[in-house]
Amino acid sequence: MTNKLMYLSEVECTVLEVKVIEGLGTTIDVVLSNGYLREGDRIVLCGLNGPIATNIRALLTPAEMKELRVKSAYVHNKEVKAALGVKIAANDLEDAIAGSRLLVVGPDDDEEDLEEEVMSDLENLLAKIPVANISIGPVYKRDVMQAGIMLEKAKEYAVMLCFDVKVDKDAQAYADAEGIKIFTADIIYHLFDDFTKHMAQLAEQRKEESKLLAVFPCVLKPVAVFNKKDPIVIGVDVVEGNLRLLTPLAAVKTNGATGVKEVIPIGRVQSIERDHKQIPLCKKGQPSVAVKIEGPNQPMYGRQLEEGDTLYALISRKSIDVLKEFYRSDVSNDEWALIKKLKVLYDIP
Repeated sequence: MTNKLMYLSEVECTVLEVKVIEGLGTTIDVVLSNGYLREGDRIVLCGLNGPIATNIRALLTPAEMKELRVKSAYVHNKEVKAALGVKIAANDLEDAIAGSRLLVVGPDDDEEDLEEEVMSDLENLLAKIPVANISIGPVYKRDVMQAGIMLEKAKEYAVMLCFDVKVDKDAQAYADAEGIKIFTADIIYHLFDDFTKHMAQLAEQRKEESKLLAVFPCVLKPVAVFNKKDPIVIGVDVVEGNLRLLTPLAAVKTNGATGVKEVIPIGRVQSIERDHKQIPLCKKGQPSVAVKIEGPNQPMYGRQLEEGDTLYALISRKSIDVLKEFYRSDVSNDEWALIKKLKVLYDIP
């Protein structure tokens, strides 16, 4: 296998961690996958406030039988060859971003071109998790207070992901009191897993809370009125869509003289029965069902309502948005088409 391996001289290097080391200042731990790095090399990498261009001051590898992240006496190297992990000491590394590429400026390279290239990594690095700020070192109360700004804007993003750093006791206490989530881990992928799990739990919670706002479309034709009011009990055929429990219903009347449209809310469907048996759903074209509708200030059949009035699911802009966010896969193409018709009926933009 050794004879079949091909060594590439072009530098491939990735920043793993940004760390302050006593006596060295801010350093970066990198993985050199291909090529050489040499003391004095001009390097370019991604920074929080723009590209960082600096010169390698020291190339450090762990002492024998030691690991790069364990404090120990480092070995200084004039040159290192892939593949290995190496710590780089240089100026202006404070804003370096873990996960970005490190490029070496060669004699024929345009440094500005390399800066543009490396900054394109930033979009990929921050795409899955929207990051407001990145910093290094221990987490203090002021850092948590900054994250707390999101409590008013988007509470789910009032989160701190802390990789291999200490969290000050006052900072943790403040976070607990204010409801700011702090995730800590020594393995970077665990932070990502914790965050995605947190977001999934919040999404499930929002979905549960939105149940009453999620209105699936349907059109009903009454075939009998069993109770005129408080509660209204009628027999209906589902002529479009699907009738579900808790669907809010309304009648829509247009004044023949003035042409003014009036929406008459009726209430929510509390029960659906067929042959005296409760069912959760009645689909278009299925046999008639008896429905009980409850709600405040219900209109009365024979006054505000006529037995022949068509009934519609009472949708809104909000209910449509909830369906799109949480129930998109549960809504059929026919139901989306019906929603478009009902938007016109209710003058929903």
